[in-house]
Amino acid sequence: MNENLFELIVAGEQKEELTKILSYNEKTQKHGLTLTEKDAELLLASRRSTLKEQRRVEFGESILPKIIEVFCDSQYINQDDYVDMLTVLQDIFHLYKNESQDQLTDDELLAFMREQFEGICFGSLDYLSETCLERFARAIRGGYNSYQSSGGWGEYGNDKLSEEERWDKEVFLAIWDELIS
Repeated sequence: MNENLFELIVAGEQKEELTKILSYNEKTQKHGLTLTEKDAELLLASRRSTLKEQRRVEFGESILPKIIEVFCDSQYINQDDYVDMLTVLQDIFHLYKNESQDQLTDDELLAFMREQFEGICFGSLDYLSETCLERFARAIRGGYNSYQSSGGWGEYGNDKLSEEERWDKEVFLAIWDELIS
């Protein structure tokens, strides 16, 4: 009897989540992005799998609606890859909640992800995950906490996390002039 009650509760929560995710179509439609019921079901199944794989539990609302809201107007996401991008963004989010030892709020992590995705990563999920977020999480585990005052914005661009050598624009232009002359 208790198992049936639990299954009914879980089914009801899943229906609510599905309805909430689909309700975001009203907002995302103006950016040319919509989810079908099947898409939303796939995203929820992916969420369950990711949570299990990352050994995480979400209490209350899923992070997926926030991810949709934060990334729906990205210049690098289109209808053809929308579901795949959301799936990977959801995976990356949960991975780096773990990697940062839960020292980041959801909003701080999403702000950092969005800013890097649009800027430094130029829409590359691999670069976002394997470089920007990896460095950010490593810095946080090492005691870095300036992100708290910025809410996760502007952290990479201020050279605190960048490990690449910076090129000098003037030197580049001089060499360019020599090459084309």
